[in-house]
Amino acid sequence: MNSKFRLPAVVIALFILAFVSLQSNPCTAKGAKASAKKLSGSESFKMYCASCHAGGGNKVDPNHPLAGSEQLVSIVRFKDYLSSPPGHMPYYESLVKDKATLEALYKYCKTMKKIPGERA
Repeated sequence: MNSKFRLPAVVIALFILAFVSLQSNPCTAKGAKASAKKLSGSESFKMYCASCHAGGGNKVDPNHPLAGSEQLVSIVRFKDYLSSPPGHMPYYESLVKDKATLEALYKYCKTMKKIPGERA
């Protein structure tokens, strides 16, 4: 076989391989949307909040627990607070921008009972 014809065959083979890889890759936009799992409120809390707010408390500032706090007065206030968190609290853009997950987290946090003797 002449070497002039090998290069196009290799290029075509690579193109086909790349096309097939993109179609089956879960990281493509279509695959990512299809494989994304929505988190429940408790799952979101465990993932984003529990390390500092276990049981609705506040490890950084025990005098300001999450449970019963004024940040839970409304979903709007909750979102505003999480959009510009104070001090050491991290900002989780993906959480704030995902309406369903944010609402589930808010509803879950609202179920937490204030611990007697703690300020809110």
